[in-house]
Amino acid sequence: MMSIKKNNMGGRPPGRRKTAKIEISIEPEVKDEFMNLLRDEGKTASVEIGLWIRNYIKENNPNEN
Repeated sequence: MMSIKKNNMGGRPPGRRKTAKIEISIEPEVKDEFMNLLRDEGKTASVEIGLWIRNYIKENNPNEN
């Protein structure tokens, strides 16, 4: 049996525990399409959205490194 190794493209840094959640409301069709695309790419919504949030902060907060 061939094992598939996933590349860690981001998400929670090692040793950091998640402590908060964000809830959003979108149309079910939009959510389904998003989840299907992520699944096809081997990604998860929480990791991708977390990356977007971190990048947004980095690009828009002059106090961030």
